Amino acid sequence: MATTARPFHLVLWGATGFTGRLVAEHLAQSYQGKVKWAIAGRSRDRLESLRLSLSTQYGFDKEDVPILLGDLEDPQSLRAAFSQAKVVISTAGPYLRLGTPVVDAAVHAGTHYVDITGEIPWVTTLVEKYHESAREKGIRLIPCCAYDSVPSDLGALLVAKHAQEKLGKKLASITTVVAEGKGGVSGGTIASGMEIASQSVKTDDGRNVYALTPRSAWGRDAEFWGVKWNEDVHKYLTGFFMQVCNNRVVHRSNYFLSYGDDFRYEETVPAKSWLGAQAIRAGVLGFGLALSQAWLHGLLLRFLPNPGQGPTREAMLGGHFKHIVLAKTQEEDGTAPTTIRAEVGWNHGDPGYWGGSRLVLEAALCLALQSDALDADPQLQRGGLLTPASGLGATLIDRLRAADFFFDIKKEA
Repeated sequence: MATTARPFHLVLWGATGFTGRLVAEHLAQSYQGKVKWAIAGRSRDRLESLRLSLSTQYGFDKEDVPILLGDLEDPQSLRAAFSQAKVVISTAGPYLRLGTPVVDAAVHAGTHYVDITGEIPWVTTLVEKYHESAREKGIRLIPCCAYDSVPSDLGALLVAKHAQEKLGKKLASITTVVAEGKGGVSGGTIASGMEIASQSVKTDDGRNVYALTPRSAWGRDAEFWGVKWNEDVHKYLTGFFMQVCNNRVVHRSNYFLSYGDDFRYEETVPAKSWLGAQAIRAGVLGFGLALSQAWLHGLLLRFLPNPGQGPTREAMLGGHFKHIVLAKTQEEDGTAPTTIRAEVGWNHGDPGYWGGSRLVLEAALCLALQSDALDADPQLQRGGLLTPASGLGATLIDRLRAADFFFDIKKEA
């Protein structure tokens, strides 16, 4: 089990990247003096520049945030850095190219791990390589801890727990409707999207909704890319592009937490008309096809942000998001299923960056500060390649509520 006798609660790897800087800013703004943390990377000069900027902006001694050096080509340097903390936060992608040495070092150092990836083909390799060794050591490895896929995964957990504890029922399905969202996109996200799409052309890894689930637990679910009317929200729905990550994560959570038999999950965006939904669908599928063509990447990057670039601070702080989570219970006696409606979201920043960086930070702090509560929850896994729901569960929901995210059951019908 990861030791508690370490000088730091957290070490932030990739701190000088676009999202890494935001995580560091959240730490400086909300937790300086309350949490012991360090920043880590290859370039001392860039790390020095970051902490000087933060210390000037937030009024603390820069020496209070130590610098740890490490290099992906030097596994021992990474292990030495990570062995000083309870949790490592990795914000350096694309993870298909840069992520595995960091996870490997965390496992060898006995350090819990979280990241911001949405790269399911890469996560599938982690399940095979590290799940069993991490489980045996009591190390929680939890990728996909930002907007991919905390709101989706914990939203599903919220309605599943309500169904089980309040109604005594399992779930047949969940439809998540991404009802509201305002934000921008970074070059790192674009680069990761290109890696995912290109990889998916070469291999089936990640293309199945059960990609993170043992074959023995596969059901009949599949991605939804059509158009349909939904009576609960009175809108036409089509597939949300991030379901290619989120539904894989939710199905792995269902594998560990047993939401329902042959459970189905879909993630959608609404439109006012059938034609509007068809236009969204065509745009999403067309953009995905373009990302999968490596020969187009150079052209796309002329019009899209490059790695290290992202939305303006004004755009991030002016953003928000809201998901409507619609769950239907399993019924075996011929009666109509109960529909549970919940809402998940945040009104204090964009979902992908200011919000996403806060999500991954709170996941890491959950591991660093609340390990006793996690270990006491009989539903949670104590080690392995996990999901936010199966590794952090309701403890993280409560922590995010304290940070002004909302996770609310609205009604049953």
